Formats: sequence, structure tokens, C-alpha cells
Amino acid sequence: MALRDINLIPPHIQSRVILNRHLAFWIGCLTISLSLIFCFYLYQKHIVLAKKSAFGNLKDTHTNLGLKIKEIKRIQEEVEKLDQQQAVLDTIITGPLSWRIIQRLSEIINEYTWLKELTTGSGDDKDTRANLKLNGFSSSNEELGNFLIKLSGDPMFKGVLLKFARETDLDRARKDDGDQIKVIEFEIECELHKI
Repeated sequence: MALRDINLIPPHIQSRVILNRHLAFWIGCLTISLSLIFCFYLYQKHIVLAKKSAFGNLKDTHTNLGLKIKEIKRIQEEVEKLDQQQAVLDTIITGPLSWRIIQRLSEIINEYTWLKELTTGSGDDKDTRANLKLNGFSSSNEELGNFLIKLSGDPMFKGVLLKFARETDLDRARKDDGDQIKVIEFEIECELHKI
């Protein structure tokens, strides 16, 4: 005789147990799979993408740095140009021929006297003062005398000396009747004093 196994557990309970085991197995597999996917996602997000974004940020930073360097070079060129202009202005202002001399002469000179040349020079040593030489024309001796008196009376100009004054014809200027205009050509020398 053969022995047979007889299952005394009702079949619906047994099928429920098998179903529960299958469900638990697949739920466990699904949970493990989702956990691995989630871990992979976190790894990608925090490590791989962070490196890429850092590399992208580095590229952006490099590009911005290049733009800033170009901007700095442009500003440096502008500063150099301004420094050159400032140096030229400093030599004009601090040199013997400054705007103060021109301003004083424009206040002193009359409308019938005009300058064709203005020359300044400094002395050889520190004790010698700068000198000024004026060449020009005047319509008459009287107007030239008025200019000399005003020039001598100004505290900026000392030792005013009329080197020569002679009557001459102006080639370019003619009267209405075609005759040349007679003017007084002069040369004046003086010393400059700072005020």
C-alpha cells in the first residue's frame, strides 16, 4: 500500500497563504527595486549633476572673468589716456606759460594792440626768474605806450623793457583806397613773478 499525504488545511486558506507569500515577495522585490532607483537618482542628482553644474559654473565663471578682464583693460587704457592728458595739462599749468599769464595779458592789452608771438623762458639757475618776450603790433605809439604802462603796473610782470618799436607796413592789411596800413611793430621783454 502506498502512503498518501492528505492536507487537512482547507484549500481557500492554503491559497490565501500562497497568495500572501507571493504578494510579500513581489512587494519586497518592488520595494528593493524602487529603493535602488531612488538611490541611483539621488546619486545622479547630488554627485554627477553637481559635478556637471560645478563644471558649468566654472565655464560661466571663466567667461565672466574673460569679460571682466577685457573691461579692466579698456578702463586701464582710458586711465592711461587721462593720465597723459593730465600730464600735458600739468606741464601747461605749472610751466612758465600758464593760463594765468594769458589771462593777465588779455586783461591788460587794448583793442589796438595785438601779439603775434609770446615766448617764455626760465633762468639757468633757481635764483633767476622766468622771463617773457612779447612780439606784436600796435596801431600807434600812443596805444603801445598805454599797453606798456598797464603791463608795467601789473605785479606779475616786472622789469618791463621795450627792446624796439618801429613803424612797418602790414602786407595783408590794406585801406579802402588800396594803401597799406602803417603799424608799430614792437618787442617787449620782462620778468615773470608768481602771484
